Amino acid sequence: MRAPLQGLIGKRFRYRGELWTVVEVLHTEDALVIAPQDSHPAPPIQADQYGNAKRRCAHCLTLPLSDPEDPDRYSPEVMELLAGGPV
Repeated sequence: MRAPLQGLIGKRFRYRGELWTVVEVLHTEDALVIAPQDSHPAPPIQADQYGNAKRRCAHCLTLPLSDPEDPDRYSPEVMELLAGGPV
């Protein structure tokens, strides 16, 4: 079920009104990581483990891969993402 998703890495999708790029498929965590494709010149500042500003990074979103009610199906979030692309 997850093997076809590997081919989506780097592809852009419209998800909830915004453009997102598939960044990674995390098999052990049963998750799909997407990053926004926004036009902001500087991404938000990321803090280190002590709360000090360290560097700028893009905000990522992690979607569950499997449907909690049926592990053999994709989650509603992944289905919504796939319905919006690729762009």
